[in-house]
Amino acid sequence: MDILWAAVIGFVVGISGTVFGGLVIYRFGEGPIKQSGLIGLSGGIMVAVVLLDLWPEALHYGGWAPTILGTGLGVIIIRYFETMMQLIPWYRQRNFSKSTKLGLLMGMGIGTHNFPEGVALGTMYIANPYIQYWGGLGLLMALHNIPEGMVMASALKLGKVRFSKIVAALFLVEVPMAVGAMIGAFVGQISGWAASMALGFAGGAMIFLVIQELLPMAKKIAGLLWTGFGFIIGFGLGVVLVKII
Repeated sequence: MDILWAAVIGFVVGISGTVFGGLVIYRFGEGPIKQSGLIGLSGGIMVAVVLLDLWPEALHYGGWAPTILGTGLGVIIIRYFETMMQLIPWYRQRNFSKSTKLGLLMGMGIGTHNFPEGVALGTMYIANPYIQYWGGLGLLMALHNIPEGMVMASALKLGKVRFSKIVAALFLVEVPMAVGAMIGAFVGQISGWAASMALGFAGGAMIFLVIQELLPMAKKIAGLLWTGFGFIIGFGLGVVLVKII
């Protein structure tokens, strides 16, 4: 039952931020500068979560060895998973507009890093189910999903994708977070060493995606200035939230 609750919590946390962000941008606007800044903001929050929350918790549960091993596995697995996603024939053969392709690419990136986020949340939930323990991480993840939902919805809207399909896409990218939360909860029940590896995996995967996908994508949209500005604001916001929550 705890594992199922972890899945529900993971999905609700993810969807609350992504859908909210998508609906806001669908209603109030879009633009390359906003997209670039929002992706940078999202990346900054993610880095703060990893450095100040996930990796310290991993060290607490199992020490350096499982944390480093989990981090390395996260980087390697997500690296090759991303490569496989880019080779999907359905994606390559469709005659999508440039904006629609950007939205789909962002959706794939969100779905990919939602999995390790779910692993982290599920692991922390199973270690201590009281909301005072895992609620802070859940809130941080929901907040950083808001700009991601904004960026994805904005790109799809520019590509003339129907509103119903945009909402469906925003829901679908959060399924991996629920699956990850279930796996994290299961692994977290095994031992502190396993919990440490799971948290390390999540941290490694998230850092990799920020460096290899989110920030380069933001830079390509509107340049380094707006990407860097968004990242700095996001990192500062993440630090404040981690300290407060």
